[in-house]
Amino acid sequence: MSNYWRLVNDVIKEANILLEVLDARTIDETRNIEIEDKVRRTGKTLIYVINKCDLVDKEKMDKAKKLLTPCVFMSAKDHLGTSFLRSEIMKHAPKEGFKVGVLGYPNTGKSSVINALKGRASASTSSISGHTHGIQLIKINQRMYLLDTPGVFPYQEKDEVKHAITSAKTFSNIKDPELAAIEIIGQFPEVIEGYYGVKHDDAENVLDSIALKMHYLKKGGLPDTYAAARRVLKDWQEGKIRK
Repeated sequence: MSNYWRLVNDVIKEANILLEVLDARTIDETRNIEIEDKVRRTGKTLIYVINKCDLVDKEKMDKAKKLLTPCVFMSAKDHLGTSFLRSEIMKHAPKEGFKVGVLGYPNTGKSSVINALKGRASASTSSISGHTHGIQLIKINQRMYLLDTPGVFPYQEKDEVKHAITSAKTFSNIKDPELAAIEIIGQFPEVIEGYYGVKHDDAENVLDSIALKMHYLKKGGLPDTYAAARRVLKDWQEGKIRK
């Protein structure tokens, strides 16, 4: 991770403009304040790119727009918002050739944002967090180049539940998926209950109901909440559950 931070610092130094890619479902949780402070100290422009906006309602986007400036909403996989991002970048671009650094937590969609700007797959993408391992320089046009970086966590951040919710750590690598799933259910009860068609007054009971409904069972017909929790995390991280 220390090597990743060295790469991030190099990109902040080399780029003229920086993009911080955030997950629209978990905007606050995917902001890296340490990165934002580093960019501000340079005096360079930081544009918030709120990706996966197709997974949230308009009210949440309107609220974020008031708090984060400048910001652009995107659904990189659907190529929605790409022209707005290009326009915002050009507002702050120098007249000569320039570089745009793309920063953020793992698995917020940085490479997908780059591919949307390019118009075809240039930066390699994967649904597995931590896929990008070094800096990639990608030509967008005669003036603009993008610098793609690995996703990094703030120093000393060890919150596995947060990493599960933000998709920064792949569901299959979460040591306690039940704890993470219960946290998601507790934060978004109506969304989770609506998606799985269950109803209960307690997050743990909701997880039991999901296990029973999806036939995740242990011996004796008891709900297998471990398997159900991994399914909830997988569906959440793959964007199947919408807020």
